[in-house]
Amino acid sequence: MTLMIAPVLAYTPFVDALAVHNEWYLLIIPIAFFIAIGYKAVRCYDMKNYPREVFIFTMQILIGLGILAVIATALITVLIPMIAPVPS
Repeated sequence: MTLMIAPVLAYTPFVDALAVHNEWYLLIIPIAFFIAIGYKAVRCYDMKNYPREVFIFTMQILIGLGILAVIATALITVLIPMIAPVPS
Protein backbone atom coordinates (compact mmCIF):
# COMPACT_ATOMS: atom_id res chain seq x y z
CA MET A 1 0.00 0.00 0.00
CA THR A 2 2.86 2.38 0.75
CA LEU A 3 4.32 1.88 -2.73
CA MET A 4 1.08 3.07 -4.30
CA ILE A 5 0.87 6.26 -2.21
CA ALA A 6 4.47 7.38 -2.76
CA PRO A 7 4.05 8.57 -6.40
CA VAL A 8 0.91 10.47 -5.48
CA LEU A 9 2.62 12.24 -2.60
CA ALA A 10 5.57 13.15 -4.83
CA TYR A 11 3.37 15.14 -7.23
CA THR A 12 3.11 18.84 -6.49
CA PRO A 13 0.61 20.77 -8.65
CA PHE A 14 1.80 23.94 -10.42
CA VAL A 15 5.41 22.80 -9.93
CA ASP A 16 5.51 19.42 -11.68
CA ALA A 17 3.98 19.25 -15.12
CA LEU A 18 1.37 16.63 -15.92
CA ALA A 19 2.48 13.95 -18.36
CA VAL A 20 0.01 14.81 -21.13
CA HIS A 21 2.54 15.56 -23.86
CA ASN A 22 0.97 13.13 -26.32
CA GLU A 23 -2.61 14.26 -25.60
CA TRP A 24 -2.10 18.03 -25.43
CA TYR A 25 -4.68 18.70 -28.15
CA LEU A 26 -7.45 17.27 -25.94
CA LEU A 27 -6.89 20.12 -23.49
CA ILE A 28 -8.14 22.62 -26.09
CA ILE A 29 -11.73 21.49 -25.45
CA PRO A 30 -11.90 22.35 -21.71
CA ILE A 31 -9.91 25.53 -22.25
CA ALA A 32 -12.40 26.70 -24.89
CA PHE A 33 -15.30 25.71 -22.65
CA PHE A 34 -13.99 27.62 -19.63
CA ILE A 35 -13.21 30.69 -21.74
CA ALA A 36 -16.78 30.58 -23.07
CA ILE A 37 -18.18 30.26 -19.53
CA GLY A 38 -16.25 33.30 -18.35
CA TYR A 39 -16.96 35.41 -21.39
CA LYS A 40 -20.66 34.63 -21.55
CA ALA A 41 -21.07 35.15 -17.80
CA VAL A 42 -20.17 38.77 -18.40
CA ARG A 43 -21.77 39.31 -21.83
CA CYS A 44 -25.01 37.29 -21.64
CA TYR A 45 -28.12 39.47 -21.29
CA ASP A 46 -30.56 36.74 -20.30
CA MET A 47 -29.35 33.85 -18.12
CA LYS A 48 -32.11 31.67 -19.54
CA ASN A 49 -30.05 31.41 -22.74
CA TYR A 50 -26.70 31.08 -20.93
CA PRO A 51 -26.04 27.33 -21.48
CA ARG A 52 -26.98 27.58 -25.15
CA GLU A 53 -24.75 30.61 -25.70
CA VAL A 54 -21.84 28.96 -23.90
CA PHE A 55 -22.21 25.89 -26.13
CA ILE A 56 -22.40 27.99 -29.29
CA PHE A 57 -19.37 30.09 -28.31
CA THR A 58 -17.38 26.95 -27.40
CA MET A 59 -18.15 25.49 -30.83
CA GLN A 60 -17.17 28.78 -32.50
CA ILE A 61 -13.81 28.71 -30.72
CA LEU A 62 -13.14 25.07 -31.61
CA ILE A 63 -14.22 25.45 -35.25
CA GLY A 64 -12.16 28.63 -35.57
CA LEU A 65 -9.09 26.89 -34.18
CA GLY A 66 -9.67 23.98 -36.54
CA ILE A 67 -9.87 26.30 -39.53
CA LEU A 68 -6.71 28.10 -38.42
CA ALA A 69 -4.94 24.73 -38.06
CA VAL A 70 -5.92 23.73 -41.61
CA ILE A 71 -4.76 27.08 -43.00
CA ALA A 72 -1.46 26.91 -41.11
CA THR A 73 -0.85 23.33 -42.26
CA ALA A 74 -1.57 24.25 -45.88
CA LEU A 75 0.67 27.30 -45.61
CA ILE A 76 3.57 25.34 -44.15
CA THR A 77 3.33 22.24 -46.35
CA VAL A 78 2.36 23.82 -49.69
CA LEU A 79 3.03 27.54 -49.93
CA ILE A 80 6.34 27.89 -48.11
CA PRO A 81 8.09 25.13 -50.13
CA MET A 82 6.92 26.90 -53.30
CA ILE A 83 8.32 30.25 -52.14
CA ALA A 84 11.60 29.01 -50.69
CA PRO A 85 12.51 25.57 -52.01
CA VAL A 86 15.04 23.53 -50.09
CA PRO A 87 18.22 23.00 -52.09
CA SER A 88 18.99 19.34 -52.64
